[in-house]
Amino acid sequence: MKKLLDVLLKRFGYVAYSKKAIKYYKAEELEKMYSLDEFDSAYLRGKSDGGLKQKLIDEKKTRWLEIGCGGTLDDNFFYVDLFPEGIVAKKEKYFRLNIINATDTEIAKLGKFDLIRMQHVFEHFTPEDGLKVLDTCSKLLNKDGYILISTPDLKRMVQFYLTGIIREDSDWAKQRIPAESPNSFYFSVFTHSLQHEKHEWCYDYEGLKFQLERSDKFKNIKEIKLNDDLAIIPFTHNRPNNDVCVLAQLK
Repeated sequence: MKKLLDVLLKRFGYVAYSKKAIKYYKAEELEKMYSLDEFDSAYLRGKSDGGLKQKLIDEKKTRWLEIGCGGTLDDNFFYVDLFPEGIVAKKEKYFRLNIINATDTEIAKLGKFDLIRMQHVFEHFTPEDGLKVLDTCSKLLNKDGYILISTPDLKRMVQFYLTGIIREDSDWAKQRIPAESPNSFYFSVFTHSLQHEKHEWCYDYEGLKFQLERSDKFKNIKEIKLNDDLAIIPFTHNRPNNDVCVLAQLK
């Protein structure tokens, strides 16, 4: 009966494993038992191995900054965004700041961090403003501190467009376009987003790497794919079905 249930769940895109299995089996064993695909394996490995989050904790690099929190406040992070302080919880960890035009005084007030994370934020800057943001981030990082950037992956969006998958799980896109719109309209919404939160640029790994290299502030630039040992959902990939994630260190 259990095997039949596993087959049915897998057919609809789900995998079921018990807490006991996760606790007592290694990720590699569970992958064989359940024939997990890359996405499922990455999620499981992230949960079992701790990924980048645990690496930072082990290295005692635990002062983290989130740029563009979008009103979602996780533990262990300080935050900057454009929301007024009065409407945000955890006021002691939140700073209202225009990161593009941050002054030296504002930067000094924030202090230094071991990790700066931008999840689906960097694409909302023009490439020119993106360089300004990277320069500000370099001033906010401790020596050998990390910057983590995830954006929608343009290469993946192109694949979704060409195969028609772009229309799946796209109810949010219908806030801007009619449901009967052609695939090109769905692609345009994914690349440009909604009018109140428009994307200013599109990135894949090469594009993010190019920007980081242009800034001349970072080293050890690498893509964290879902099967990477550092991958952990949602710490590195908060939208794992469509994002590209890049990690770099301050020079």
